[in-house]
Amino acid sequence: MASAGTESISLRSLVVLGYLLAGAVTASAQQPDISAGFAKCKTIADNQARLDCLKKLLPSSDPAAARAQNTQDLWPLVVTPHPTGGREAISIMRTADTTRSDPDLAGLMIRCQEKPGFEVLLALVRPFPPLARRDIIVGSGTTQSVLHAEVSTLGTGLVLPVEPTAFTTGPWRELKELAVVIKDPEAEIHGVIPLDGLTPAMAKLSARCPTG
Repeated sequence: MASAGTESISLRSLVVLGYLLAGAVTASAQQPDISAGFAKCKTIADNQARLDCLKKLLPSSDPAAARAQNTQDLWPLVVTPHPTGGREAISIMRTADTTRSDPDLAGLMIRCQEKPGFEVLLALVRPFPPLARRDIIVGSGTTQSVLHAEVSTLGTGLVLPVEPTAFTTGPWRELKELAVVIKDPEAEIHGVIPLDGLTPAMAKLSARCPTG
């Protein structure tokens, strides 16, 4: 029987894989098989079976279709080919500190947008109603800020109203980790995401994102 810690890590891995598919599914409205398959996988109760189901949906043109450029990276760059040959989905993600985070928080993701720019999200294990709003208390040193975030269209992420530069050259550049409390009527979600290594990871991501 898997321990609670092992199950938590498995769920976080499941969410990461779901996000790799999310860009492809969202961008491929004319690909009903993929969209239907993604929806079907999300209904599977068993974690391992759900993970296996999602893996089968990944494009198979490359044996490592959704691949981390370096598995040793703290913020691995993940490239997911578009199922119809369109623009790749490109992102970096750091998983939450499992010893100091609730299992419902998967981590922090930064991904390229279709237009020039980035989207910063908190990836969730427990989905919220799509496009709903949640307040997030962010600890920055000895002070706290409240961010008004919007739930992603898939319900498995909270889009933060911040630019990645807030962590690299902006007001949070000195932070070693991001402590968050997600306010939710069902149950608050607490977590900590380490931020070391983000600056070089952002440079790598920027080089792969659309420029115009």
